[in-house]
Amino acid sequence: MYTQLFQFLIISCSANFKKSPWPPTGCIIHHYYPQCKDGTLESWIHTVTRVKDTKDLTLVNDDYHGSVGRYEAKNLLHLHPDAFSHHSLTSLSLCGYSLVSPRGFRNCSNLKTLKLLNIVITQASVLTNVFAACPSLEVIVLRVDCLTRCDVLKIENNNLKFLQVTSAYKIEKIKVYAAGLDVLDIKFIKCEKENFILAAPNIGQFNRDYWVRCPHAHLSYNVSYLAQEKKNIWHELMVSDFRHMTRHGSLSVSLDLTNPKEVEILKEVFLMWNTYEMIELEILFKNTNAAIEEGECLTNGRAHEKLWEDAKPFPNADFRIYLVRMYNFDGSNEEEFALASHFVMQKTVTNKMMMHTSSYSPPKKLKVEAAVAKLMQLPKGNKDLSIECF
Repeated sequence: MYTQLFQFLIISCSANFKKSPWPPTGCIIHHYYPQCKDGTLESWIHTVTRVKDTKDLTLVNDDYHGSVGRYEAKNLLHLHPDAFSHHSLTSLSLCGYSLVSPRGFRNCSNLKTLKLLNIVITQASVLTNVFAACPSLEVIVLRVDCLTRCDVLKIENNNLKFLQVTSAYKIEKIKVYAAGLDVLDIKFIKCEKENFILAAPNIGQFNRDYWVRCPHAHLSYNVSYLAQEKKNIWHELMVSDFRHMTRHGSLSVSLDLTNPKEVEILKEVFLMWNTYEMIELEILFKNTNAAIEEGECLTNGRAHEKLWEDAKPFPNADFRIYLVRMYNFDGSNEEEFALASHFVMQKTVTNKMMMHTSSYSPPKKLKVEAAVAKLMQLPKGNKDLSIECF
């Protein structure tokens, strides 16, 4: 029955391939353990990658039934060491497997995106070796359970832009060395603060221990760099692949409010919290005086100006934040003051809004404190809201 079922699947895919003059951009293969063990799955992978030049491949183990936290032989992935190394394949998703070695990932410099979902690993070093074999990765999504606590998960990749991690079981130590990382999305992890080592200058300025203290979900997002990307592929990944999942937890974000693109991205990021109140927002203001592209000045300039003059809540009337911390807040910056005013008057912040001033020179500190005093005089959407410097 299994053989007939998957022969039909592959025949259907092959027929579609023949009808189209171009190779398919994506393919999803569902299978059971026998097809993995007898080499059938490997044959299908060979067909869709080396014959059909598929770019995006997803493998789903239909024998997996939520067996979280334990190793099961039926979920073991049996593949040739070069199974995923074909140059056409740039995106790979594995769903519902047990990994005991990096077998199948030899010389995978072709991969740009790797998603490991509902994966059980015998030890964290298995993933470390997988990542080492994939030096070109720009996107990593992990939903894994590690059976051995006393081990180190190491990700060292300067091409990496986006990293999302979910792990219900404790990992002894996590090391991330990623000079180009712009998005760090911690859904849930168990790791002591001193054992989470993050070397990522684009987001390293944030207070990155939110998920350790509680722990709860936390998203660190460097909007300023993402706005410079022509296609905004990392942002598209966030708003398309993950937007349907209700977000909760806290957010750290850095941006220049004078840049219309960055403001629009901020709005879309806020809208991901469409159900739960955001626990805490850490916002780092930048003023890069970014040049507007030719032909964009009038249109985007008017839209940006209207955004802050509009009486409508930003991003909408339902968005709520329990606590806001603002860094690099400049009392004379109109955009920054406008955003803070929106937060105060439109019920956005429910408990406290704080401006960091302790590292400022005395003249600048006085200027910011004067701006904070003006914010305190505004009509508050929440009567219990407190506004202060720290």
